[in-house]
Amino acid sequence: MFLALLVGTGGCEGLEPITTEPPTPEPTVPSAPGPVEALAEPGTVTLSWSPPENDGGSALTGYRVRGEPQEATLAIKLDGATARVTGLRAGASYRFSVAAVNKAGEGPASLSESVTLPDIPGAPPQPSVVRGDGQVRVSWTEPDSDGHSPLTGYLVTAHPQGVRVTADASARSVVVSGLSNGESSTFTVRALNAVGQGPDSLASVPVTPAAVPSAPASVEATVTIRRASVTWSPPANTGGVLVRTYVVTLEPDGLSREVDSATLSFEYSGLKDGTAYTFTVAARNEVGEGPKLRSSSVRTPGVPTQPASASVTAGIRSATVTWEAPAENGGAPLTGYVVEVSPSGARLTVDATTRSTTFTNLSSTQAHTFSVSATNILGSGPSTLSTAVLPLHAPVEVTDLQLETSDAGCLTVSYALRQPDGVRANVSVEVDATGNGTFAPATQASALAEDGSFTHEGTRARSSSPEGLPHLFRWNRSLDVPGAAAVRVRLSAHVPGTTPGSAMIERTLPTPARPCELRLPTSTVQSLTATPHKAVSGDLNGDGRLDLVVIPDSGETVSILLGLGNGSFRRPYEQTLRGSPKRLSTGDLDGDGLDELLWMDTSGYLWVSRQHGEPVSYSLGSAGLSDTSARPIAIADFDGNGTPDVATLGGSATSFPVLGLLANTGDGTLGSFTPKAFVPRDAILEVADLDEDGRMDLLAIGRNWSGSSALLSNGDGTFRQRTLTLPYTSTTYEAHALTVGDLDGDGHTDLVLAQKEDSANRVQVHLLRGDGQGGFSAAELVASLTDISLATSPLALAAVDMDHDGPKDLVVGLYDMESMYSLAVLRSRGAEGFAPATRLPAGRASISATTGDFDGDGREDLATVQSSSRDVRVWRSGPEALSLPEGPTGAIAQGDFNGDGKMDLISVPAPESVQVHLAGGPDGLSALPPMPVGSWVYRMVVGHVDEDAALDVVVLSSESATKTVGLLLGNGDGTFRLAPSISVGGQTRHAVLGDVNGDGRMDLVCQVSRSIEPGFSSEEVRVLLGQGAGTFGPATLVTTSPSPGALALGDLNKDGVLDLAVAQTSSGGGVLTLKGQGDGTFLPPVLTTDNAGQRGGHIALADMSGDGVPDIVRSSDGNVYVLTTYTTTTWGRWEGWSYPAGGGCSSFSVLDFDGDGRKDVVCANPGTDSVSLLRGQAYGQLAEPQIFGVRPGVIGLGVLDVNADGRLDIVLGAASDSRSTLLLQR
Repeated sequence: MFLALLVGTGGCEGLEPITTEPPTPEPTVPSAPGPVEALAEPGTVTLSWSPPENDGGSALTGYRVRGEPQEATLAIKLDGATARVTGLRAGASYRFSVAAVNKAGEGPASLSESVTLPDIPGAPPQPSVVRGDGQVRVSWTEPDSDGHSPLTGYLVTAHPQGVRVTADASARSVVVSGLSNGESSTFTVRALNAVGQGPDSLASVPVTPAAVPSAPASVEATVTIRRASVTWSPPANTGGVLVRTYVVTLEPDGLSREVDSATLSFEYSGLKDGTAYTFTVAARNEVGEGPKLRSSSVRTPGVPTQPASASVTAGIRSATVTWEAPAENGGAPLTGYVVEVSPSGARLTVDATTRSTTFTNLSSTQAHTFSVSATNILGSGPSTLSTAVLPLHAPVEVTDLQLETSDAGCLTVSYALRQPDGVRANVSVEVDATGNGTFAPATQASALAEDGSFTHEGTRARSSSPEGLPHLFRWNRSLDVPGAAAVRVRLSAHVPGTTPGSAMIERTLPTPARPCELRLPTSTVQSLTATPHKAVSGDLNGDGRLDLVVIPDSGETVSILLGLGNGSFRRPYEQTLRGSPKRLSTGDLDGDGLDELLWMDTSGYLWVSRQHGEPVSYSLGSAGLSDTSARPIAIADFDGNGTPDVATLGGSATSFPVLGLLANTGDGTLGSFTPKAFVPRDAILEVADLDEDGRMDLLAIGRNWSGSSALLSNGDGTFRQRTLTLPYTSTTYEAHALTVGDLDGDGHTDLVLAQKEDSANRVQVHLLRGDGQGGFSAAELVASLTDISLATSPLALAAVDMDHDGPKDLVVGLYDMESMYSLAVLRSRGAEGFAPATRLPAGRASISATTGDFDGDGREDLATVQSSSRDVRVWRSGPEALSLPEGPTGAIAQGDFNGDGKMDLISVPAPESVQVHLAGGPDGLSALPPMPVGSWVYRMVVGHVDEDAALDVVVLSSESATKTVGLLLGNGDGTFRLAPSISVGGQTRHAVLGDVNGDGRMDLVCQVSRSIEPGFSSEEVRVLLGQGAGTFGPATLVTTSPSPGALALGDLNKDGVLDLAVAQTSSGGGVLTLKGQGDGTFLPPVLTTDNAGQRGGHIALADMSGDGVPDIVRSSDGNVYVLTTYTTTTWGRWEGWSYPAGGGCSSFSVLDFDGDGRKDVVCANPGTDSVSLLRGQAYGQLAEPQIFGVRPGVIGLGVLDVNADGRLDIVLGAASDSRSTLLLQR
């Protein structure tokens, strides 16, 4: 384009532009469109392309689409650059051209690729078929061609039924149901796609649907002996095909048999007797086996079932078994019953009508169980077992009873015990000394005979045999029958549960020549070497006497005290046990008459120790329970097999513990620990028959009484637990104790609980009355007793009939300021409660109490353990046990002060006075008025000072400043007059009177302590020669030994001159002997130290060996020493023997106490509140001490016949704030 501009004179205003355009070229046809894409679908092709690159200079007016081949049905619909072609034939191939059109015309065309339209699928191959019950499973594979269109499914058709089933394209099989069994069918399959259904496959092979037959219409079974016949009816439905066979199966054996379709029965043989069988029958066709039909259960005839029950009634060495008929006879009539007994193996057969039988000659020492079985033609059925039953014992027979008839004080009673099972029997010996038919228990003497043998036995659990076993009983005849008399002795033997057997013999006895042994009305005492914790009783050596085992406060070594049968014991011997033995009990587990020791250690084991052999342990499953309970072991026959079992605590140490049982297997061996009940971990166990059914039950009482229960035995090792409601206590550290017994006399077992109350210094005692059915009444506070001991100190408590009136009394160990250590005895008054406490001397610190017949009189006695005095004390029960007489108070001296030929006493009732007690009457001592003496009295020496016939008394003072001794001159009637004091030059603790210068006047030899200068003193022995009329010359020195003590005068070498013996009290000790010169002087002392004592004690001269020469007797350090010389020509040669004194023996008397002609030694033991007797034996020897308990505070000793019965008695003076003791010899 060109632009021309013309400009005029007027400028450019008003001018218009002039334009010129070049000529427009002519348009051409467009170029060909872009490539043509053809997408075939059933009956349709969709075409798409892109516009041509050159529109030929003219806008496109459209496109022209052509198809080849040309068909009249083709229809083309354009839409922009796409076109949809319809009216196409399925499966035909087409090509399409597309040309663009503009104003100039139609341009060149673009051709598509040839495209084939989808078609219907091809026919699948011939399908396979599997018949079923009213259905057929048809399976196929996909067709060779899908018609170029994905398959959408299949169509399966049953012919001729016309039943059609479709399946999705992924399926290759389908079940065609709704068919009739027995009707033949063929099947075709068509494939389907979006175009439509393809042709049918070839028809399958013909197939007929069928099922297994139904169960037979009925099945019945009948049985005979070891055979069964089964019959059945055909099934209602054969499944569309014929039944071929039947399958018959026997159950439970699983034995199957197959029979043809024409057979409708079958018979089994060789079946088991008495067995339940069922039979199943199933029909079988060509498809398979149909369901089974089960017959009713039938049982072949067999042995009968077990009898319904079996109960046993025990008889004497027999048992009667009763039973009921069995519920079923096994299909055959009963022919009888078989009854067997175990362990003997005895067997009885009875007829079918019998329902009981009795076995005789059964051992009564073991439990028996009985089995009963019914029988028929096929044999015996299962047996019914009875519970274990222990036959009753046969009574024991006493034979060969003999009585020694010598004049000995101890006589032997011999006898034999005959019993068919060798059962042990308790023996009692009684004496009728008056002939009136009244028998009293014979007093059992010590087992230790004079010759040192132990051939005699006690009365507890004596052995027997069918032939008769001999035994010996040692009778204290002199005590029961002190004079000549015709006596009848009856010996009875009792097996528990039987009538006692007895025999009697009558003999005339002479007057005994000497007494048998000493008996005093107080407790017997046995000293111990270690501090004790408690004691348990049992017969450890099988001699029929109760022994004691004393458990120490610490350590593993126990002290065993073998009983002598008279309430005293042999000297203890020690036995070391494994672990801590504080929880120790005894029991005869194996029935050999010897009790075993049982204890729990701290490692969770129960130990059992027999007399011979190593101890055996049993695990209890806990290492911590043994330290929590004071009494965790209980022993009794809990399972009824005749042997004692052990109940104890076990289980986990960290969880709630259990009470368990270790059952006795019958030979003393225990089974494993079997839990029975939950109880407190600190439970105290006690055994008693609480519900009075003859079986021993258990009490499990918690430490603070909480969680307590009664466990009532069922007799088979199981229990019924019953919770107990006990008085509440909030503390657990205070000492507590319990005991059981009939306290109110109603025949039921009661429960007593005692506990210290620290805040109130009291011991509270509660009684729970038993109801005889395992229960108890509400707690009653029956006593509140003062006790100032530590709240944690063990508490001694026991129930024992101390006064022999029937109900048991209560005994409690106490400590208070009034009675010091004592036993408080609460005497039962039956339903009315208890009398106020009677106090008995208890040694020092009673911490444990146990009961048992320690003297063989058939009655329970009381044994207590004292920790401070380290001893065991036995109180023989009886009315006299509660009435210990009192004697004079203070220091004591004795002499015939009124000239009647009988020994009297002088005592110190108050510090500065004396009092005479005249003896010799049946009423005992008669006290005269006290007499003041002007100074504190320490000791008194009796003798003839003023040359008249009346005895005088030299009084030694306890005042340190006193340098004189007092003198009381006798008036001959038991009264005295005060004479001037005698100057001795120092304080005097010991003195003795005697004629040392041969002038016929009594001289005074004194031990004098005088002060030399402050802090220093001289210990001297001085002599004051008598001048007559109760006066003495000046004191002259005899010796200045380091520490002279007690003095004694006597003619030691038979030269007619008094010699002097001085007890040394220094560390070296010994005895000084000074030979008298006959003029009031002595040769220098000779010191004897071998077996001569060391410190303190007393000294006396007496002819112990009977050779006419005085021996030296000294007490020191808990021993009595006897020094004897075998020559009177050589001075100072002494040979000594040492004997245990049974206590401190601060003072003693040497005299014939028991009247047997030998010198005895009676010791006062203030440190242990006791007195001991060392009886003289042959050759001057002394026997083991017999020790007796007395009240505390002993400071004086007198031995004389207080009541004129011909026997010497013992008086023990006590300090003014204590009560003295009078022991009257029986």
